[in-house]
Amino acid sequence: MNIDLPEETETRLRALVAEVLRVNQQFNLTSVRDPEAAWERHVLDSLEALPTGLLEGVRRVIDVGSGPGFPGLALAMARPQLKMVLLDATAKKCRFLENTIAMFELNARVVNGRAETIGRNRMYRAAYDVATARAVGSMSEVSELCLPLVRVGGNVILWRGERARDELKSSKKAIELLGGVLSSVKQYSLSAHQGNFHLVVIQKQSETPPRFPRRDGLPKSEPL
Repeated sequence: MNIDLPEETETRLRALVAEVLRVNQQFNLTSVRDPEAAWERHVLDSLEALPTGLLEGVRRVIDVGSGPGFPGLALAMARPQLKMVLLDATAKKCRFLENTIAMFELNARVVNGRAETIGRNRMYRAAYDVATARAVGSMSEVSELCLPLVRVGGNVILWRGERARDELKSSKKAIELLGGVLSSVKQYSLSAHQGNFHLVVIQKQSETPPRFPRRDGLPKSEPL
């Protein structure tokens, strides 16, 4: 990733990693235990979204399935002007996210809920410029969870593994049904990990039909 972080920002991001790993000793947030591995696998991986330019300026962003806060917390720290919402269905993770936001005084808030439910709520539906999702379900599933949340003209940024292009082929019809179209795919690597990763950007070109997202669990159990 070719991006220069201000020294202060890098210091804060490393402090974020330290806090995640400290809390991780009490309950499981991540399987990564080593600070340098966590820096690369979580922070640098999250910041791969910055070169897209989609997170510049004041943007309303929702991070779906935020978990331990990546990419959401890292992006909120790197781009303080973002209006970030971190969405997760697990209460203990949401408590951690709320505490961390307060600790680092981030411009972010937490919503404890399922994306299927949130996506049918008028307060959240089509309310965001960008939705992000990292390590959340299949391409079809995550598209159904994210596309209803972004406005027409907005974008979904997805962190995917080696099979991203094959996933896109098999989920093309589902993405189009949900109002999206593939905008870009960028391959990248992380030095401590074998294989390649992909950053996929899907642009929302038309309104998502009202029947999506379907009720809780269906996007996963019965993918489009």
